[in-house]
Amino acid sequence: MVKEENEVFLNRFFWLVALLLIVLRFLHFQPQLDLPHDWRQADTFFYIWDFTENGIDIMHPQVAWMGSHGELVLECPLPEAIVAQLQRWLGPSMLLSRSAFFLFFLFSAYYFYRVTEWLFSITIAQYATLIFLALPLSQFYSRAIHIDFFALGFAYAMFYYAMKAVARSSLLLLLLSSLLAIPAFLVKVPYIFYLALPILIYTWQQKKLTWLITRSIVFVLPLVCFLLWREHAYLVNDTAPDWSYILHYRKFTDNASWYFGVWQQRLSLYHWKVTSIRMLLEVGGAIAIPLAFTGWWAKRTDKQMPILYAWGIGLLIYLLIFFNLNAIHNYYQIPFLGFVAILAGLGIDRISSIKKGWGLTVLIALVVCSTCYAEYNYYDRPKAIEEISQLVKSNTSTSDFPIVVYQDFDCRNPRILARAQRMGWSLESKAAKAEVIERLREEEGASHLFCVDPRIANDSKTQFPLTVIKLDSILLKTSNDYLYQLELQPNQ
Repeated sequence: MVKEENEVFLNRFFWLVALLLIVLRFLHFQPQLDLPHDWRQADTFFYIWDFTENGIDIMHPQVAWMGSHGELVLECPLPEAIVAQLQRWLGPSMLLSRSAFFLFFLFSAYYFYRVTEWLFSITIAQYATLIFLALPLSQFYSRAIHIDFFALGFAYAMFYYAMKAVARSSLLLLLLSSLLAIPAFLVKVPYIFYLALPILIYTWQQKKLTWLITRSIVFVLPLVCFLLWREHAYLVNDTAPDWSYILHYRKFTDNASWYFGVWQQRLSLYHWKVTSIRMLLEVGGAIAIPLAFTGWWAKRTDKQMPILYAWGIGLLIYLLIFFNLNAIHNYYQIPFLGFVAILAGLGIDRISSIKKGWGLTVLIALVVCSTCYAEYNYYDRPKAIEEISQLVKSNTSTSDFPIVVYQDFDCRNPRILARAQRMGWSLESKAAKAEVIERLREEEGASHLFCVDPRIANDSKTQFPLTVIKLDSILLKTSNDYLYQLELQPNQ
């Protein structure tokens, strides 16, 4: 009777805290993109806007910073296409976009719960899921215009049905697992490949290794889809113009250096310090990492732990392979959330078994600490960029191709152009030479120049007076700077 009462209490506690964490997200459903990493969100936002306005073409997505050419293929824009289709039915809305991405997050949380329940118990799954919902990176990116939880959700779904297929010797479930892997492979393959290790350990424990190996041909399907997409991306990106006169411009036909970086990074104490601090504060919310060690120590001899060890080794391989991305972007630590949440959940369970009530107290402390960290460090808006974006939008039309020069924004920066819902070029200040601007006008149809540096505006006006129709200056409310607007003579 006491055990049943405890289970009922824990179930009610789970749903109450889960509901509170879900409602908390809606306090940050503002209609503007926010920090950190609004760069990546801006690209995703523009994909959605373009699909909504001009029709959905997954094979040829457009970015804001490729001017009149536009086309650039990176990850498969499947989640963007889904959100755009909703907007084509219901009307453009940031609330709708955020809600759709939040549903992708809840999809990932659901299958994370199912994986954890399958490996451990309902109690551990409830603890771990609440921690998964509460961790700082989860709080911010779950409602951001961001694709990562879409990919992670399909990765966890693949993981769950693969284990279920092995346990039941079901080829049909194994095929379902393979089909669910396809979206994750297409959108973000780094977020799924490492799960092959825990699946293999689980299969070995079930004494079904031969059964899985003889049927593993079904997992060729997502791999083939990924390779075909990569080949398509190469072919499309290779058609991009030769804009080598633009500083740092390159065709996106070889991204290896960006994905993997250089070996020296892996030997850099600075980069390990950066990622370690993120692991402690953003992945662990300061409390989850110590709890994870507690959970590991308490359960280190259990039969499920080799599966978690394999999961952790897979994540370490993921970190070492994509080290450059992990060092630069905090959202590349999102795959660690589930692993840390399970271990921390085991820690909560161990504390609860020692002293009734302590476990839930620590869990509440984790939720509060993680929420305070997220509230203090996330959700800021770059007001100056928003103001400039609005001015670019109000002084151009969708048929124009403006050039934007702002601080160190290089030629791949979408932060102003995407917000302005305009296709054009982004140049950093030292790249914005009058000859470059004139060439973009004459050869590519650039229609305007927007900059905050008066030298750049005056150089263009002085060196090419016949191509500048007018020069205006607008005082920015967010600073003491002026935004200079040059309207350029249309190219013949």
